[in-house]
Amino acid sequence: MIKLKGMAGSIVRCIIPEELPTADFKSEFDKAMKHSGSILNGARMALDFGARAISEATVTALLSEFVWPSGATAVAWITYDAASQELLKRAGLCTSEPAPREGSRGSALVLHRSLRSGQRAEHRGDVIVTGHVNDGAEIMASGNITVLGRLNGLVHAGYECGDEDSDAVVVSRCMEALQVRIGGKIGSLGRDAEWWGKHVIVSVRDGAVLIEYWPFVKGETESWGAP
Repeated sequence: MIKLKGMAGSIVRCIIPEELPTADFKSEFDKAMKHSGSILNGARMALDFGARAISEATVTALLSEFVWPSGATAVAWITYDAASQELLKRAGLCTSEPAPREGSRGSALVLHRSLRSGQRAEHRGDVIVTGHVNDGAEIMASGNITVLGRLNGLVHAGYECGDEDSDAVVVSRCMEALQVRIGGKIGSLGRDAEWWGKHVIVSVRDGAVLIEYWPFVKGETESWGAP
């Protein structure tokens, strides 16, 4: 069933289960509006689809059958399916987690899941993944990125810095990524490197991408070469 959950900044998170058939959307949204009373009227809403793929027809149906009738404003459309994110962005819809306050960096996004190939998370703040980031998956964060599982995919921390250096870091319990991006810098790693498969933290210092063991041990630091 569809769940409504309060968030910081007076935002209501609408969680649509990945296993919920699209054909059941209307009846489930009708139930959610009936049980919510007037809570949604005037509320800022974040629609959370998990890893579900979203079609143009789904977006149109949600707006006409749920968002507009409820009186809420959909400020974010969250999905980890990369193709769906591109579709939503072309429609001018926000696909990142809403910041609690206008202009704020935002709170941390914690993903209690693994990201598969073709899935992407983008967040204005820190991102913590308790699972794996598999090859073909992507994370973009304006802050730090922490992966408690295996990191195979592409991560870009401090992406809002453009070509400038960033104080953001990337942390992984099992580093198996060939490339890491921080701000405007790119670090590359070979499978035969000492750090491959290890607990590491990656940062930028004096214009160079550095990798070191995590937790940090003095002297165990080296520069990554540019690809």
